[in-house]
Amino acid sequence: MAESKHSTQHAAALRSTSVAAVQGRQFLLMIIGVIGISLFLVYVALSLYVSSGTLQLDLSRPGYDSARKEAVKGSEVFKGYSEDGPIDAQSLNEFETLYRQKAAEALIEIDAFSGDVLSDETLSLE
Repeated sequence: MAESKHSTQHAAALRSTSVAAVQGRQFLLMIIGVIGISLFLVYVALSLYVSSGTLQLDLSRPGYDSARKEAVKGSEVFKGYSEDGPIDAQSLNEFETLYRQKAAEALIEIDAFSGDVLSDETLSLE
C-alpha cells in the first residue's frame, strides 16, 4: 500500500513537471508563431506598396531631399480675404477675384497617377 501511494505521488509529480515543460514550449512556439506571422504581413504590405505604385508617389523618399532643401518659401505672403468689414457688392467682388485667382493657380492639368505629379513644375519648385 505504501508503495502504491509512493508511486502515485511520483507519477503525479512527473505529470506536473511534464505539463509545465509542454506549457513552456507552447508559449515559446506562440511567440515564434506571432513573429513569423508579423514578418509575413510586413512582407505582404511592402510588396503591395511597391506593386501598386505608391512608392513612386511617396514624398518622404530620400531621393527628394535635395528638392525639399531647394524649395524656398517665397517672400510673397497671401493675405487672403479680410474676415472683418461689411458684406457688400465691393467686398463680394474682391472675394470672387481672389477666389478665381487662387482657383486658376490650383487648376493645373495633372494626371494623379503619373510620375509628373512630383515634377518640379507641378510642385511649383521652379
